[in-house]
Amino acid sequence: MEIKLENIRKNDWEFSTSLSSDDIVGITGSEYEELLEILRLEELPEGNITIDGILLNPENHLEYYKRISIIEKKLKKINYLNTVKEHMDYVINYYHLQIKNIEKKEKDSLRIVGLDESLLNRNITTLSRSERKKVDLAIGLLSNPDIIILDDPFRFLDNKSRKRMMMILKKLKEQFHKLIIIATLDEEVLYQYTDKMLFLKNKRIFLETDTKEGYERVDYLKRNGFQVPERVLFTYKAIKRKKVKIEYHKDIRDIIKDVYKHV
Repeated sequence: MEIKLENIRKNDWEFSTSLSSDDIVGITGSEYEELLEILRLEELPEGNITIDGILLNPENHLEYYKRISIIEKKLKKINYLNTVKEHMDYVINYYHLQIKNIEKKEKDSLRIVGLDESLLNRNITTLSRSERKKVDLAIGLLSNPDIIILDDPFRFLDNKSRKRMMMILKKLKEQFHKLIIIATLDEEVLYQYTDKMLFLKNKRIFLETDTKEGYERVDYLKRNGFQVPERVLFTYKAIKRKKVKIEYHKDIRDIIKDVYKHV
């Protein structure tokens, strides 16, 4: 799965990029939500967009728009809908999804994200924050999207729930070849869980890079107003100030091993 965006112009944004399901892509920057509005392709911007080699145009746009699912910060509660199933049915009808066996599709979507089908009859208000995040993702999977964009997906989740959610996303990427995009201001999440980064500034892609390599450019990022993960800062200070020869690692356990080895 690959999407190429060339010479895109919309609402003062100007950028080009290429995103592939080979990577879990991270996006950060104070204006990232504006970029997500462009990426969801509800309307075609100026420029060229190709998905798996097919150029988008006014004739095929809606077909490809349905292949993109954006998971908002929190599940939208619609007043007259109560149960998980009612929310799922609403999305299926609203987007005119062509699903032969709706009940099976809804159960399968819940199962993929690690939830039991019994949740279909649960009231949304009775779900835990972790369950609501998973239900939101399950609803996003109903359209069988090729591109899944998650806006701050780990907000309010503890470390255990984060790891479980990330296992689900990796499964969607590796087994189902979905393009996973995680947008957040949480640098710890981005450093730990993504492979490629888009750093945004002044309605531009300021820096597009491998995640680990990008966050190792500590001085450059700080100088331009980006937050740096604590584990990166720890290693950076150990190298700069203490002259300790340790490597940058995403896993904190590897940092500890390196410290014991060289200190």
